[in-house]
Amino acid sequence: MAKIILEQNESFEHFHSEKSTTTLLKGNASYRAGDIECNLEIGETILTPANQSHILTNTGYDECIIGCGH
Repeated sequence: MAKIILEQNESFEHFHSEKSTTTLLKGNASYRAGDIECNLEIGETILTPANQSHILTNTGYDECIIGCGH
Protein backbone atom coordinates (compact mmCIF):
# COMPACT_ATOMS: atom_id res chain seq x y z
CA MET A 1 0.00 0.00 0.00
CA ALA A 2 1.32 3.41 -0.97
CA LYS A 3 0.85 6.29 1.49
CA ILE A 4 -0.15 9.76 0.40
CA ILE A 5 0.54 12.56 2.88
CA LEU A 6 -1.29 15.84 2.31
CA GLU A 7 -0.79 19.11 4.16
CA GLN A 8 -3.69 21.41 5.07
CA ASN A 9 -5.74 22.34 1.95
CA GLU A 10 -3.44 20.30 -0.32
CA SER A 11 -5.02 18.23 -3.13
CA PHE A 12 -3.69 15.34 -5.19
CA GLU A 13 -5.28 14.20 -8.45
CA HIS A 14 -4.22 10.92 -10.02
CA PHE A 15 -5.42 7.67 -11.62
CA HIS A 16 -4.29 4.06 -11.88
CA SER A 17 -4.40 1.68 -14.83
CA GLU A 18 -6.06 -0.91 -12.54
CA LYS A 19 -8.83 -0.61 -9.97
CA SER A 20 -7.60 0.83 -6.67
CA THR A 21 -8.61 1.33 -3.07
CA THR A 22 -8.36 4.56 -1.09
CA THR A 23 -8.38 4.43 2.72
CA LEU A 24 -8.13 7.37 5.11
CA LEU A 25 -5.57 6.45 7.77
CA LYS A 26 -5.24 9.75 9.66
CA GLY A 27 -6.79 13.21 9.59
CA ASN A 28 -9.61 14.58 7.44
CA ALA A 29 -9.97 14.29 3.69
CA SER A 30 -12.45 14.41 0.85
CA TYR A 31 -12.58 12.18 -2.21
CA ARG A 32 -13.90 13.15 -5.63
CA ALA A 33 -14.21 11.01 -8.76
CA GLY A 34 -16.55 12.06 -11.55
CA ASP A 35 -19.90 13.00 -10.01
CA ILE A 36 -19.06 11.35 -6.67
CA GLU A 37 -17.76 13.51 -3.83
CA CYS A 38 -17.64 12.56 -0.17
CA ASN A 39 -15.79 13.17 3.07
CA LEU A 40 -13.79 10.14 4.14
CA GLU A 41 -13.91 8.71 7.64
CA ILE A 42 -10.87 7.13 9.24
CA GLY A 43 -10.72 3.48 8.20
CA GLU A 44 -13.23 3.93 5.38
CA THR A 45 -12.20 2.37 2.06
CA ILE A 46 -13.44 3.46 -1.36
CA LEU A 47 -12.98 1.43 -4.54
CA THR A 48 -12.05 3.38 -7.68
CA PRO A 49 -12.41 1.77 -11.14
CA ALA A 50 -9.40 1.47 -13.43
CA ASN A 51 -8.45 4.64 -15.33
CA GLN A 52 -10.82 6.81 -13.24
CA SER A 53 -9.18 10.08 -12.23
CA HIS A 54 -9.79 10.92 -8.58
CA ILE A 55 -8.89 13.83 -6.32
CA LEU A 56 -8.01 13.63 -2.64
CA THR A 57 -8.08 16.86 -0.60
CA ASN A 58 -6.99 17.44 2.98
CA THR A 59 -9.96 19.17 4.63
CA GLY A 60 -8.47 19.37 8.14
CA TYR A 61 -5.96 21.54 9.97
CA ASP A 62 -3.25 18.90 10.30
CA GLU A 63 -1.67 16.60 7.73
CA CYS A 64 -3.70 13.62 6.60
CA ILE A 65 -2.44 10.22 5.57
CA ILE A 66 -4.23 8.18 2.91
CA GLY A 67 -3.46 4.61 1.93
CA CYS A 68 -3.73 3.71 -1.73
CA GLY A 69 -3.76 0.09 -2.88
CA HIS A 70 -3.63 -1.17 -6.46
